[in-house]
Amino acid sequence: MPKKEIVNIFRNENISVSTIYQAIRECEEGIPCSNLPKSGRPRKLSAVQANRLVLFVKNTIGPSTRKLGRRFGICRMTVSREFKRNVLKYRKRRKCPKYTVNQLERIPRCCRSLRIRHFANNKIIIMDDEKYFTFANPEISGNSGFYTDNFNDCPDNVKFKEKAKFEDKIMVWCAISEAGVSRPYVGRVRGQAVDANVYTQNCLPKLLDFINLYHANDEIMLWPDLASCHYAHATRQWLEANHIPFVPREDNPPNVPQARPIETFWALLTRYTTMDGKPKIRIN
Repeated sequence: MPKKEIVNIFRNENISVSTIYQAIRECEEGIPCSNLPKSGRPRKLSAVQANRLVLFVKNTIGPSTRKLGRRFGICRMTVSREFKRNVLKYRKRRKCPKYTVNQLERIPRCCRSLRIRHFANNKIIIMDDEKYFTFANPEISGNSGFYTDNFNDCPDNVKFKEKAKFEDKIMVWCAISEAGVSRPYVGRVRGQAVDANVYTQNCLPKLLDFINLYHANDEIMLWPDLASCHYAHATRQWLEANHIPFVPREDNPPNVPQARPIETFWALLTRYTTMDGKPKIRIN
């Protein structure tokens, strides 16, 4: 075959033109077309040791490349190369709810009841929930460290991450549906959680305004979580008096944030925080 046709054939295999011409020239000169033994640094780990390393870390929590290097007597870069050679990738653990036996028994039954009984006939689902925010935000990773050239002269409020036993916090309440987000209620919370009085006097009127504005002619179903204030006697009386249907407590599945989009809304909202009095957006 002419050289040009040979080059056109192997160029489609992502081989450079210079490599193709070099191989043709070596064939013409009688040089065998095989990889010759190459010199280089021998591998630090034998095949048996590399297999032990892979089996030791596969599907295991915790070991870092530095600790593995000290354990096997190699550097961390060698460990990283072995991981790459065996297609081992570091994955970050995801957060998920921790279920009890009772919850695992209730969730399938309650979700089936929601789908068949309460959310049938294309009803509009409205969810409401509240979120508590502190002013310190010590749990944010960006506030976990600081820079200094002299630790002893650094102010105490920078060196130490202060946390009160009962910190001041604010509660943000809102309701969401496919139409959008309601007007929020923002208030200071003195106890551990909101009670039925605050919920019926400050939150539910905004829920009613949201329903009258966007879903006046729709068939709706309110899906709250299992907080005590959502199913208090005063709350149920208020919802029934205003003709707002809601999911009964016995049919409400416990601990299913993956099925409630409002939990994703709160996760996005918590990325907004303040540092040194300046608004800051944490982008992940």
